[in-house]
Amino acid sequence: MRSSKSILLRCWVCVSAALLALGGCADRPRWNLLLVTFDTTRADHLGCYGHPQARTPTLDRLAELGVLFEQAFTAVPITAPSHSTILTGTYPLFHGVRDNALFTLPEERTTLAELLKKEGYATGAAVGSFPLLSRFKLSQGFDFYDDHVTEEYEDFRGARVAGKRKLYFDQRPAGRVNDALLAWLRRQWDRPFLAWVHYFDPHQPLTPPPPYNQLFARDLYSGEIAYADESLGRLLAALEVAGVLDRTLIVMTADHGEGQGQHNEATHALLCYNATLHVPLIFRLPGRSGGLRVRQRVGTVDIVPTVLELLGLEIPAEVQGRSLVPLLESKPNGWASRVDYAETLAPRLMHGWGELRAVFQGPLKYIYGPRPELYDIEQDPDERQNLIAERPAEAKRLEASLRAFVRRQVGESAAAAQEVDAETLRKFAALGYLSTQGDLGAGPEELRADGNPPQDRVGDISLMSETKELLIQRRFLEARDGAQKLLDREPLNPFYLGLLAAAYLGLDQRERALAALERAPQPVALMEDTYYLVASDAFRSGELEQGLELARRTVAAHETAYGYYLLASMYEVTGASAARLEALHDCLRLDPDHAPARLNLAIDLAESGRLPQAEKEMRRVLDRNPLFAAAHFNYAKLLGESGRSELALRHLERALELHPRYWEAYLARLAVELDLGRRDQAQQTFTLLRNRCPDPAIRRQAAEFLAAS
Repeated sequence: MRSSKSILLRCWVCVSAALLALGGCADRPRWNLLLVTFDTTRADHLGCYGHPQARTPTLDRLAELGVLFEQAFTAVPITAPSHSTILTGTYPLFHGVRDNALFTLPEERTTLAELLKKEGYATGAAVGSFPLLSRFKLSQGFDFYDDHVTEEYEDFRGARVAGKRKLYFDQRPAGRVNDALLAWLRRQWDRPFLAWVHYFDPHQPLTPPPPYNQLFARDLYSGEIAYADESLGRLLAALEVAGVLDRTLIVMTADHGEGQGQHNEATHALLCYNATLHVPLIFRLPGRSGGLRVRQRVGTVDIVPTVLELLGLEIPAEVQGRSLVPLLESKPNGWASRVDYAETLAPRLMHGWGELRAVFQGPLKYIYGPRPELYDIEQDPDERQNLIAERPAEAKRLEASLRAFVRRQVGESAAAAQEVDAETLRKFAALGYLSTQGDLGAGPEELRADGNPPQDRVGDISLMSETKELLIQRRFLEARDGAQKLLDREPLNPFYLGLLAAAYLGLDQRERALAALERAPQPVALMEDTYYLVASDAFRSGELEQGLELARRTVAAHETAYGYYLLASMYEVTGASAARLEALHDCLRLDPDHAPARLNLAIDLAESGRLPQAEKEMRRVLDRNPLFAAAHFNYAKLLGESGRSELALRHLERALELHPRYWEAYLARLAVELDLGRRDQAQQTFTLLRNRCPDPAIRRQAAEFLAAS
């Protein structure tokens, strides 16, 4: 069997010279398009951009065979608005998406997927995290849009429900994103396609898989980028094996970079420095020699018009970016006079501080906001020396240029802020994007210089991110100290109090955790997860009534599906059947696809003899959550009771693949194997249970099954 490395190397073999070069004949086969976006990826952390310790062979090879843009910038350092720009070729001023989750892409905006779909392209996407869910409408024009980013139902006990709720967005690793996209792509090889793949991995939390967690033990961020690079290599290898790579245009970029501590910003979204605005941009064109490096400044807003020109398609009038084809042909005439724009409204929208806008022109960059700044980014690329006092005339000129740009590019109707649901707010608080919701603003576009300078407050958010990482690493004493420092600055901030309570909980100081939560103002929105953790801990420790009452009080103040499911689990232990059933229905009222709750109700139906209804509900759970081992197990039990032993055995095997220590499933498999007369297989299952299962009741029952057969 050939190694994946050999396949990967073969996928870079030079393509056929029969393919026509850029701008070729209309008779040539239409190119496919693979759009690749890495989340939170600084250009200077890739090998092809000069990082000496980077391990990015896939992207480095793409750059060798294609065109690398040395100075590419995002229009906004936030996932959803940045991807809206990438997909529409317009600025946030026009498309209206100014922050994650608070906005949706309006229907009247036209995406690249919509344009290519009209031309007969199959259009598919797989994304890696919550901000790009289809509910935010970036899915417009895609025939296939896989946004199943949660892995919470892979554990047969549903343990990942709690694990994924604590501190970060739902997400999935790049390998799972590949699996989702390739399942669709394998049905499209015979027609031109647009495939968009989004890897979230370089975003916090930084948990690269082996071997990258060891190779980059001191730089987990680079480890995540290395893993994403490897995953892209596997995707390209699949295209090569299918015979479609040599006619596929590949565009790789990132939505934004990462502060990495520069200007006191650990992550991104709050400042407008190049640490979070400078991104990689690489084009690989079929049939064209590579190695070109373009020095002119460009933007991710330019991707759509460039792709359309390369594919020989008309560029719509609303597109605000410029085609990069002249630069691909080394014809940069007139490019130096270009004005580039970036913004972040998140400091105001999410924290009630001031907002920032930036304009680039020539070597200068001007940042407008509560405290304006001016930099010569050619001489000072790290933006260390603010020239605003030394060069006031140039600052004034660039401010005028910024105002003129905003007037030209603003959309006639920006996306309205959606009615933000409580679960969305909770998720944003968990990622550190939200402490107190600022003014969303629904009036006309205007430059604002009010509010606290985000530069002065970004350290709080960086400390909060560090505190969350300490909790993830179970360094609870340090996390407690970090949370206390935050509370010294903002004593009643509910999220900071939640961090303190989580640290106390980790230190097994439940009473102090509860006291911290009681200091928070009511209602408990944005911090209910910590309440639930304290309630669960009390309940598991035998303080049933105290834990149950805290969970009840939290749900009453702030309804969530998880809260009701936790209550149902507690009521099951205490034997309150009617209350349990009511809580399960309330859970499904808020989240109809909550798999553990729906499975519980399906089991109730089966136990009451309503097998057809139970089977329908279990099939629904499995259709939406194929990695939920408990659903396979319970469906197998239902199948066995209705005489479909072969199918039951297949579902038991799948449950055991998903959870190899699922001893109840081994016991059920033993029973089915005996029922089918497969005594040799049953004997093997019995031996495994006898030697490995720690539960004496299951071992005893297995022996009874075998003896009775």
